[in-house]
Amino acid sequence: MSNPESPDPADNVKELREQIDNTREELAETVEALAAKSDVKSRAKERAALVTTQAKDRAAVITAQAKGKATVATTQAKEKAAVATAQAKEKATITAAQAREKTQAAREKLPPAIREKQTVPLAAAGGAALLAVLLGWLIRRRR
Repeated sequence: MSNPESPDPADNVKELREQIDNTREELAETVEALAAKSDVKSRAKERAALVTTQAKDRAAVITAQAKGKATVATTQAKEKAAVATAQAKEKATITAAQAREKTQAAREKLPPAIREKQTVPLAAAGGAALLAVLLGWLIRRRR
């Protein structure tokens, strides 16, 4: 008489073998995980590669930010230089006009004989004298 509730020995063996196979697979995975954790050299290399990549990425970001800031600073400097140049030109134009006016006023105050006198020969004589002094100085300096 066989008990309907008792398992068939073949099924029981089959079930045990499946459990053994599952346990072996789990054990193999556990051993691999433990081996990976205990392999300090490869873990250090992986960590070093990760840190290197992060550092390179951060350096690229900082470089891009610096280039952007440099571009903005250059643009601002050029704009300020253009404004300063325009202001200087305007100031020079005004100063030149004022100088011409003052020179004209001073000439008008001079007596007509002096005002109409030619100053070109006097300037040429002064230039020749200056040239003679410079030549004499250069000759003495070479000796």
